[in-house]
Amino acid sequence: MRTAGILATTALSLAALGGHARADTARAWAAAKAALPADARLVIGIDVAAVQKTQLFQTFYAKLHDSTDVNEILGAMKDGCKLEPLSVIRGLVVATSSDQQEGAAYVALAGADRARLSSCFQRVAQIGRKDVKIAVKQSGDITELTMGSDTSFVGWVGKDVLVVSKRGQDKASLVKWMGGKGAFAKSDLARTLAKVNTGTAIWGASDSATELQPGMNLKGGYGTAALAGGSVAIDFHAVMDSAEQATAAAGMANLITAKQATQAPPEIAPLLKAISIAADKDEIRIKANVDEKDLLAAIQHGLVGMGGP
Repeated sequence: MRTAGILATTALSLAALGGHARADTARAWAAAKAALPADARLVIGIDVAAVQKTQLFQTFYAKLHDSTDVNEILGAMKDGCKLEPLSVIRGLVVATSSDQQEGAAYVALAGADRARLSSCFQRVAQIGRKDVKIAVKQSGDITELTMGSDTSFVGWVGKDVLVVSKRGQDKASLVKWMGGKGAFAKSDLARTLAKVNTGTAIWGASDSATELQPGMNLKGGYGTAALAGGSVAIDFHAVMDSAEQATAAAGMANLITAKQATQAPPEIAPLLKAISIAADKDEIRIKANVDEKDLLAAIQHGLVGMGGP
């Protein structure tokens, strides 16, 4: 499992850190659409360049350096691999199965192709393990990293879109999430995503069904979060079984939100007061335009409440 951790931390710490250059979520999304299996049930896209400019990013990126392991990996990428973590990623799309046990991240890169990043994997894996045999092997569109008796896999769409499976040591799972051959385009989720503006900072959709209560069924949802001028504009649609269910659920949600807004601590109250909820045919539309500082305060309050930093 340590090999999988090296791969995931190296590749996805890059993905989570964003990029200075123009975002290219479209490239990651094009690769994902072609590769995804038909049974993908959740898809999220992130414009990492836009996210990087936010106060939220600056706050939580700084906390990454509290981890010795992350510092070592970032240092190895910068000093040993000559890769600047904050300039490599152009776009990121994450997709999972309904139970979220399987899935993959599709990462559009700039300045780090397959050969260069594979070499970096080997350098990072060698940190603190001078006596362990480490090897990187290219097998078609899959890179294999072996550390001792442990092997993990990442894939490639073209030379510069990296595919990282949730099951890093399961080659078959990676192949599944790379080999859809356009099957996803025929799925219900693909049709839902056609309603979504994939040019926003954060977007996504899911068609995993959930029973909210007897006689009230959530079929899925889709939405966006736009970032501009220190604010976050959220537009989310929850899809119900019928217009009647949407009307009833929207009414209940409004009552609960209004009550919570009067009882919430000051760190959370501004968010609750900014939310509007209304039924639109068989959908519940939830909208909010909140200051980023209020969102950050609410997140930090939640972390403290859960025993976090």
